[in-house]
Amino acid sequence: MEISSDVISFYSKFTRIDIMTRAAALLSTIAVCLAIATPARALEALPAPAGPVILTVVGKIGVTNAPGEARFDRAMLDAIGHRSLTTMTPATGRRHRFEGVSLKAVLDRVGANGQEIRAVALNDFEAVIPVSDLRFDPLVASTSDGEPLKMRDKGPLWIVYPRDDFKDLDDLRYDSRWVWQLYRLDVE
Repeated sequence: MEISSDVISFYSKFTRIDIMTRAAALLSTIAVCLAIATPARALEALPAPAGPVILTVVGKIGVTNAPGEARFDRAMLDAIGHRSLTTMTPATGRRHRFEGVSLKAVLDRVGANGQEIRAVALNDFEAVIPVSDLRFDPLVASTSDGEPLKMRDKGPLWIVYPRDDFKDLDDLRYDSRWVWQLYRLDVE
């Protein structure tokens, strides 16, 4: 049985087209997956703060609004997203309702790519927060019990863990990561 050159030509063209179509479909699928996995906001330019800077993020970040830094005023943090939680605090021994933005959302916004976050307070206290802590969704709180946090009240920002929601958080290791008077995050 002899196969004509027309049949061979047809199948070789079909095979090339099929391979190219499959490759294009695979590349499109990969692009969609990457777009879903990468927070869209993290890719947007970060505007300059209009008000006083209350948080600066440095280190392994992909989005900045100053040389090597992402600077945030209160309005910029509020624009990332708003969350609240009520929990017992190790500092006061009472339950408080905190409002602010998720630490993970802040890190996503600046395209953070590190294993640890060094949280630095105005008094130079530092705590290293492993990225694995983001599973608890700690809050960068700006209010407590409906009142803005002031410097004398652990403000302007306070990293707060949802201690009442996770039994594991009732531990000194995590208590030391509740950084109040937070002003800088260094992604390492």
